[in-house]
Amino acid sequence: MSDFFKETVDNLGLGVCRVDSQKKIIYWNKGAFEILGFDFDDVKGKRFGFSSENCAIGLALKDGEIRESSAFMRDKNGRKINISYKIVPNKNEKNEITGATIMFHDISTKIEMIRRVRELEEMAFVDFLTGLPNRRMFEKILNAALEEMNRGKKIFGIIFMDIDDFKKINDNYGHEIGDIILKMVSRKISNMLRPYDFVGRWGGEEFVALISHVNDEKLYSIASRIRSAIEKMSVFNGEHLIKVTLSLGATMANENDSVGSIISRADELMYMSKISGKNKVTIEKHGIK
Repeated sequence: MSDFFKETVDNLGLGVCRVDSQKKIIYWNKGAFEILGFDFDDVKGKRFGFSSENCAIGLALKDGEIRESSAFMRDKNGRKINISYKIVPNKNEKNEITGATIMFHDISTKIEMIRRVRELEEMAFVDFLTGLPNRRMFEKILNAALEEMNRGKKIFGIIFMDIDDFKKINDNYGHEIGDIILKMVSRKISNMLRPYDFVGRWGGEEFVALISHVNDEKLYSIASRIRSAIEKMSVFNGEHLIKVTLSLGATMANENDSVGSIISRADELMYMSKISGKNKVTIEKHGIK
């Protein structure tokens, strides 16, 4: 190999390795050393293989086809590295396969970045405290349900819920107690709903649930059971037993609804529960309970 060619290959930013027909290493460039930490003397004459696809090179040597994929390798310190590679069979003037050239690079950082981005994307749709879908995610769920309803596939209702006197709870007992109550309420509502229903944290002490396959009577019944269950809950802070109640507003979706209109209507119904004494359910056609 000429000095010019060697210098060029060494500065590609890629690991380049050549093996003979027995997969034994006969060339190892600077990039391969930088990625894996082995110099040529460490690997010369040894068989080259990827831990997750040991036969990839063998197959390329057998059928003469180029192969591209990714696999894990261990560097000189034993660290697991995610490698993207391309295997190109080498042939002589008689078109006989004499070996292969493997070009590879470390994509561990890229994979980690992708994983982190996905985590951040997930976090962007999940309320950190309660683990419920946040407002942004619930709006997407609700919009999809409206589109499905307008295609004639299912009807649903919305229950808008607000913890009564939550500001007083925070002011009197501290935000730590407030957070405990938020998690407790969210868990109870989640456990009471069916697998195909959704509940999200709308913001602050507000929660909203999407209840599928119901009429207004069934929706009212579900909202009332939630109200009753929360009413039985309390938190003891070592000195005081802190009772928790909800005010709820419930409404069925209709074909003219948007995300904004149905949430606004349910919110107004919830407010009617507040001003009429709290710890109540207000639903169209059923009045106040």
